[in-house]
Amino acid sequence: MLDKTHSVRAKEAMYTGTSASFLFWGIVATIGPLIASQDLITGLNSSERLLFLLIGPIAVPVGNILLGILSDLFGRRGMFFLSMLFYASGIIIIGFSYSVIPLIFGLVLAEFGVGGQEPSALSLVAENTAPEKRPFWLTITTNMNNIGSALIAFIFIFNTGTETARILLIAISIAMVVIIIISMIYTPESYIWERKKSYSRWIGDKKELGIDNEGEVAQMNSPVFSYLFLVTIGISQYLTFGLMAYVLAPVEFSGATLDAEIIFVALLGASLSGFLAARLISRETKNYTVISFAYGTVTTLVMLILYPYLYNMYIFMPLLFLNMTASEFAWASRSVLEPQVVGTGMRSTFIGLVRLGPMIAYPIFTVISYSLTIRQFISVNLLLWDIGLAASVIWYIYGIEVARKNIDYGINTS
Repeated sequence: MLDKTHSVRAKEAMYTGTSASFLFWGIVATIGPLIASQDLITGLNSSERLLFLLIGPIAVPVGNILLGILSDLFGRRGMFFLSMLFYASGIIIIGFSYSVIPLIFGLVLAEFGVGGQEPSALSLVAENTAPEKRPFWLTITTNMNNIGSALIAFIFIFNTGTETARILLIAISIAMVVIIIISMIYTPESYIWERKKSYSRWIGDKKELGIDNEGEVAQMNSPVFSYLFLVTIGISQYLTFGLMAYVLAPVEFSGATLDAEIIFVALLGASLSGFLAARLISRETKNYTVISFAYGTVTTLVMLILYPYLYNMYIFMPLLFLNMTASEFAWASRSVLEPQVVGTGMRSTFIGLVRLGPMIAYPIFTVISYSLTIRQFISVNLLLWDIGLAASVIWYIYGIEVARKNIDYGINTS
């Protein structure tokens, strides 16, 4: 039997590597809107700015689907490393780009990579974490996305259009790649995936992680029902998050520095609330999900009521901050539920397919948002929150509770 220190080291390596990858994702996700705000390159016309807002929502789902399928076929760690190569190379190209074409190419590579990393990372953390700790770590690791976005926005507030910003971007990216590589070298492959593939090494990897109890046996919901629910709340949460954090700034407010400040405040709210969300969702997921979407609905309703005053930054920024704390609460629900409601053989593919719905809807709503007034913009967000709230109530009645459950459905874990 491996000693406790060794198991702690293996888990720390996994959480460090996946957290760094999500932090890197947050940086990549925010680069497009910052380019649209003309932080990295000036002189963009309206069509080019819109293009940079759309690249992520178009490239990410392709990575979600393709590398999600490969993750189920060939393992979580291998696809994790492959995705890292895409977004590391993409970010370097962006850092050295001074014209539109190479910026587009670099951003496509980077966004494809972060899309492919997500199913593998979520599956790896869910499958290699003890049931009682699973919601906490799924929330903490994915919340690093918000922190990465807030970090890069903060940098661009003070280094708008300067070479310093590019140097910092490249330096941070290289540091993240080094951390991820070192961490994942010491991270075991998912022992649950290995068991599904009948690889004998799963026994040693499970011992290395120090997992003794895999949770209570649970009856799985219909994958179709789970899929429809997760796509619905995914559209609700992802669109409201993206539209408020990334689209509203360049559409409704002028000035690259102000846009970076809006993105920073939005992501700061999401980042800070993630730590509270990790504690709350560890107790139970169904109640938590309903409360999260109700909270988002209320904060958006307040913004709609006060819409005539939203151009006053002293009113808008605090309301945006609160609204984004709600969005993080809802995102925690998604991050915890998606890797736990289906069996091991289709987990990464399922995550990729679930993410496809929100990603298809997001570019459509981004284009529509360009012609909306701020009142109409907030009204659309309120409608989306209402849809998510209705779906969470249905899940509360008919869905399963995944907290402390065995997620290797139908498999003998002895």
